[in-house]
Amino acid sequence: MMAKAAFPGLMILIISLIVQCIVISPAIAEHYVMEIGSKGNPNAHLFSYDQKFRESTNLHNYPMKMSASKEFTDATRLSTRMELKALPNLTEITIDADFIGIGRIGYLVLDPETGDIKDEVSRINHMFVGNFTIEEQIIVAKDHMCENGYLPCS
Repeated sequence: MMAKAAFPGLMILIISLIVQCIVISPAIAEHYVMEIGSKGNPNAHLFSYDQKFRESTNLHNYPMKMSASKEFTDATRLSTRMELKALPNLTEITIDADFIGIGRIGYLVLDPETGDIKDEVSRINHMFVGNFTIEEQIIVAKDHMCENGYLPCS
């Protein structure tokens, strides 16, 4: 009989401890309020997380059987400008970039007769890791464009 009488008393003690922990906990917890604002406020944070930028562009000129791409990843600073011109006999890409991070720029030209990935005519890949300012221009033209001044005539 003594065990049955002690059990409700024990339950009351446990419940009162839980209630005290719940009531007292918010008063003990330290609250941190993050201020988001401008550089003029020394207590303010401009960003509340680690910010990394990412940007990518892919171009496919199917009549010329070529593709070009640019990709920037894990960039803490990224500023880019790009101009694209894709015609049946000409592809022109101008890329200006200023970044801290990883940058990849490249193009692939396939054999115009077959268009098969196994018949690569040219593959160029540039990879930059670090702090870079890039001004790159890629021009890919078909052979008969030389009379227009795009390729030197031989």
